[in-house]
Amino acid sequence: MAGVITGSPAQVAGLAAGDVINSVNGHTVGSADALPGLLEPFHPADTVTVSWTNSLGQTETAGVQLSSGPPR
Repeated sequence: MAGVITGSPAQVAGLAAGDVINSVNGHTVGSADALPGLLEPFHPADTVTVSWTNSLGQTETAGVQLSSGPPR
């Protein structure tokens, strides 16, 4: 992950800059470009399960309540 917005649901869940997201709701994230497509079916306030590898190489998992993203 390139960066995490301060106070965002991702940061609240424990993600930090340098972490690598491995899956969303059990679907493998093959690349950073694949992440928006995996999140597309969901809406703000939905909760998804995110699994990631932190900077120490440990796998972590948490529920993340989605918020509105920036306009495309």
